[in-house]
Amino acid sequence: SAMECDDMTDTASVNSHLTGSVYPRSVKTTKSRKKEGTPVSKLRPKAPMVSASNDSVLAVTQMLASKRGDAAIITDESGGLAGIITDTDVTRRVVAKQLPASSTRVSDVMTANPSCVSMSDPATDALVTMVENRFRHLPVTDDSGAIVGVLDIAKCLNDAISKLEKSQEKGSSAAEDAVKQMASLQGAGGNQAAALQALLGPLLSQAFGGQSSPTLRTILAGKPSTIVSPRTTLQETGMMMAEARKAALVVESGRLVGIFGFKDMMSRAIAKELPLDLTPVSTVMTPNPEAVSPDTTVIEALQIMHDNKFLTLPVCESNGSVIGIVDVMDCVYASGGAEGWRSIFSSAMECDDMTDTASVNSHLTGSVYPRSVKTTKSRKKEGTPVSKLRPKAPMVSASNDSVLAVTQMLASKRG
Repeated sequence: SAMECDDMTDTASVNSHLTGSVYPRSVKTTKSRKKEGTPVSKLRPKAPMVSASNDSVLAVTQMLASKRGDAAIITDESGGLAGIITDTDVTRRVVAKQLPASSTRVSDVMTANPSCVSMSDPATDALVTMVENRFRHLPVTDDSGAIVGVLDIAKCLNDAISKLEKSQEKGSSAAEDAVKQMASLQGAGGNQAAALQALLGPLLSQAFGGQSSPTLRTILAGKPSTIVSPRTTLQETGMMMAEARKAALVVESGRLVGIFGFKDMMSRAIAKELPLDLTPVSTVMTPNPEAVSPDTTVIEALQIMHDNKFLTLPVCESNGSVIGIVDVMDCVYASGGAEGWRSIFSSAMECDDMTDTASVNSHLTGSVYPRSVKTTKSRKKEGTPVSKLRPKAPMVSASNDSVLAVTQMLASKRG
């Protein structure tokens, strides 16, 4: 019975009746979607996490922390879209202004009447809009105006890269087309582009050209520092993070010992009602984070973030001295901007929808051949296929690996 339900029910539509000024301006008809390419629905927006406008900031952060979320859709008294609040907003508009989370209404600090896209809007346009405006999150409506999901640019970027990587493994022309388009947009010569390796160390390196991909040292030059000591209070740390709009790097004796991000502030401090002016950052930071060299290119940094599902990367010299921190949007902007990424997103949309299930390149023979494998013909006769369940990508080890190696691999990938 579940398989017979509307595929989009897992986006948890909010029962909202949007009217007047809060009705999403960008909602388009199904007819326009057919003319404009792959719709936003193919991006599989995350289910929205919803709070009411009269909820306290504390209540909203506790809800998000319990669901491991980083953005909440805020509805008004009639159930319509009133705004959105993110983990970054909590630090910038609550912590930095020293407002009490328990008595501050979320409506006072949210982003009111945010931009929206419809499930039927062109996916590429929605993604480019996010890059152009540096939106991390974008609410998604159905064609009647009800909020049904939220796009997260980091997830969308990861999905696009995964699809292109898989497409390249299969020999599809989509990855090659993206390379050619981006090389043209970035002014890279044909020989130069062709000489570089494939997708996102392969593909993006080839697309941008070696000289067109700056190093992290370059993009960090002149940027404000967010370095704190382990003894710095959360209040002081939050004010510094709000000003720089960056996560904090915890440094002791010139060495990186921890990192503390906006989600950490929301989930580990505000939601747990810690006294910000008395709590040292060392008690809630993530200790011993991975760091990269300042000579890492932004393309390589994007690949590292993709592979490890990081949102930020600390940058340190080989002697351990701390340079700064970059996030996904820093790297996206430094590696071509919105129009350059349009071709990447467009090419990803052209890839086989099923590539994101990350099939293992195995050649099964003999007794290990899955007994349940059937032809496409038989699958069509028997109802909804397993693909509709959206299997997770497999995490693979060899049979001769040690248990230690396997557990470390799983831990690094949160498996």
